[in-house]
Amino acid sequence: MSESRPTTLGELRASGWASVPVRQELRRNATERIRSSEPLFDDVLGYHNTVIPQVENALLAGHDMI
Repeated sequence: MSESRPTTLGELRASGWASVPVRQELRRNATERIRSSEPLFDDVLGYHNTVIPQVENALLAGHDMI
């Protein structure tokens, strides 16, 4: 794991990295965690049957959230 990170903008562009909107990144991360049966919110207690399923659905659907 000794990959070097780009240190200049030119190196970053040459690496093929593409900017991803936060909403898409959240959706991708949530999808991966749900597929692997990992909890999305480890430290949130008392909302596993009410709020968390609604937040999961909102993340997967790409809804705006506050």
